[in-house]
Amino acid sequence: MRRIPSLLAGLAVLAGLVVTSATPASAVDPTKGYSGICTGNDALTGVTVVIDFQELDGNGGTAAPTITRCSPNATPGTDRTGIKALQDAGIAVAGVAQWGLGFVCRLEGRPSATESIPVTGNPTYKEACVRTPPAAAYWSYWNATGATTTWTYSSYGALNRNVVPGGFEGWSFSLNRSASTNPVPRVTPLNPAVNASNPTVSLSVDDLDHKITLGQSTTLTWTSTNSTTLTAQSVSPATGGGSWSGALAVPGGTKTITPTAAGTYTYTIKATGTGGTVYSTASLTVQ
Repeated sequence: MRRIPSLLAGLAVLAGLVVTSATPASAVDPTKGYSGICTGNDALTGVTVVIDFQELDGNGGTAAPTITRCSPNATPGTDRTGIKALQDAGIAVAGVAQWGLGFVCRLEGRPSATESIPVTGNPTYKEACVRTPPAAAYWSYWNATGATTTWTYSSYGALNRNVVPGGFEGWSFSLNRSASTNPVPRVTPLNPAVNASNPTVSLSVDDLDHKITLGQSTTLTWTSTNSTTLTAQSVSPATGGGSWSGALAVPGGTKTITPTAAGTYTYTIKATGTGGTVYSTASLTVQ
């Protein structure tokens, strides 16, 4: 079990798979998702993924134009993590050996293991994808509801955050920037099908691997928009997962959970607003 320390929370924009081989930037899987924002039946159930290579575009002579791609949800109504949305869009994802899915290292093969990244103070830095990438050269993670033109920097990694149906997932390479100057993805995250009054909600488990040992506690974190009430709707199975019921703070907050039995538990949050009612879930395994 590993928790996200406060230092890593600011960098919890990095999530992926243990690194294998580099993949060309043009190798988006054509059998998954499709180019452009989600439309038709996917407009309110899928999520649009944006990959903005920023300074990596042309670095080392390899072009990497911004990718905008719909990630359909094969089972609408079920939650997906940011990592699953990338994979469903056909985006190649690689992570660091130390954290696995906890920290993204490469998207579509960039930055490759052989290209030099001009990090301040280390102009020939090469990303080996073994440990957490430096704060001066990493993939920053963003999200948007689709109802406005505003991106929000995520304080949670893509493995620990559920996407918002109809919304946008953004990845933007940050080079020699600070927390206040990280570049937003250069695509307007507006989905014409999304009603600006619709509520959104996302529930996350704070442990990187979604696992704890019996006797330990963890934290559930939620965020929402356009919600007037939030409710800890249920936990399944109904016993053993700890206390999860009643009204919750709006628009977001945290709650410590202490399970009393081993097993895998699913926690559900309900958000209600003038635009309707939506739900989100998060799973935790107690060993």
